[in-house]
Amino acid sequence: MRFGSSTTGRSVAFLLFVSILTTACASKLTRQLVEPESAATLDRKAAILKAHMLDGRVYVLRDWNVAGARVSGDGELLGVNRAVENTGTFGFSIDSVAIFETNSLSTYPPAVAALSILTVASVGLAIYCATAEKVCFGSCPTFYVEGDAPADLQAEGFSASVSPALEATDLDALYRVELPGDELRLRMTNEALETHVVRYVDVLAASRAEGGRTFATRSGELWQATQLIEASSCMAEQGDCREEVAVFDGLERYSLADSADLAAREYVDLEFPALPAGEIGIVIAARQTLMSTYLFYQGLAFMGTSAGHWLAALERGDSALKARAGGIGQVLGRVEVLLKNESNDWVVAGDVGETGPLATDVQLVRLGASSGEPLRVRLRLTRGLWRLDWIAAAVLEGRATVQRLSPRLVLRDGIQDDEALRQIVDRDAKLVTLPGDVYTFVYALPASGAERELFVETRGYYLEWMREEWLSDENPASAAQIFLDPPAALRALAPRFKQIEPKMEELFWSSRYVRQ
Repeated sequence: MRFGSSTTGRSVAFLLFVSILTTACASKLTRQLVEPESAATLDRKAAILKAHMLDGRVYVLRDWNVAGARVSGDGELLGVNRAVENTGTFGFSIDSVAIFETNSLSTYPPAVAALSILTVASVGLAIYCATAEKVCFGSCPTFYVEGDAPADLQAEGFSASVSPALEATDLDALYRVELPGDELRLRMTNEALETHVVRYVDVLAASRAEGGRTFATRSGELWQATQLIEASSCMAEQGDCREEVAVFDGLERYSLADSADLAAREYVDLEFPALPAGEIGIVIAARQTLMSTYLFYQGLAFMGTSAGHWLAALERGDSALKARAGGIGQVLGRVEVLLKNESNDWVVAGDVGETGPLATDVQLVRLGASSGEPLRVRLRLTRGLWRLDWIAAAVLEGRATVQRLSPRLVLRDGIQDDEALRQIVDRDAKLVTLPGDVYTFVYALPASGAERELFVETRGYYLEWMREEWLSDENPASAAQIFLDPPAALRALAPRFKQIEPKMEELFWSSRYVRQ
């Protein structure tokens, strides 16, 4: 069934969504989290035992038993995509388990049970994130370059891929990396209470023109550029912003959100000196503020104990249902680049921007041929959503040639891990990481490394862990509004967001998860 834009379609979609929520809320689901070394304390009366394995799979067991160092029971084994791999009687060692979860609801369907977002208590495992505010640290896979001084965060992968159905490919520039010699060591970390499922991590070595750089468009095209020119003026409602966007240096231009509508737009007007003849473009280095993180977590809080049911429905849904899942992001939009047309009207030439508040990404918008006149550009973006670090005009010198590199070696916590190498190189396999995991991928670079621009391309998805403190915010009507009427939800949430906006940065970074 496809849900159209008609009133009937919206009504059917609403009934489906409410049925997901009300079905989930019809019975109380009681959870208990137990680390493997404390397996003796598991509630033996619990009807369901979920064993989240170190390899990312999940056993959903009934009639289960823990004796000594072994677990046994009848049930299902679900893969990292939560599809049933096998059914029957199972037995496995406790030391292969990442964490146990018991559920008291015996009629809970296995696939839905395993997709339920893992609820984290404020003690033990989740002591790093005991806050009721919706700004807990979320990372997706984060990437650093070893040997880079300082070891700044360079990229974050597939930030919008919050379920298997939303698995995606993400391309990020390693723009601030000093080009190494013949080897690149890229460190991937899981610094949040999330499960990351990574299909591959490749490095793209792209050609670049002498004295220039190479940039990616949002569609993944790689273009060589020269003569990077800073703006001669930059003006926004708050005043002059030229200093903030002149250099890629961490000094960012940003604004505060609108108090009545989180989707309210603002404009930034820039002017550049006349560029030489040829094709030109505009380069923008930007990242999101914490608004999108807050909205995602607030949506999970509104779903509460039914969040797993919603994700299971998403896995079963069609493209229209997936589109509705991204409705908030579509309303918030990206950073749009506008030029004046022959009628003197501002029209969109392209856009940049990725989900995620951690790493600043650098992207290119192609603008066509230079007019020989000063270049005037307008940016249209959501208030309080974007941090702009650097904006420059560039002369484009043609498409880059690209060499794709897979890791030749993988280290886990500094120790060679051949199985992880197989998982990250084999496109049919997946590497699953848990909070605190650190992997280093080692790449052999082309001999002409000094003439190359490096990018990291990742593909995968992640599973968020619900925070127990958020369950008190469960509100099916508000969850339905986020799903079915994002503009209204963004207006309704504006006052609540503005109350915590001043302290979000401190709360977010203080809840970063690093395994001790």
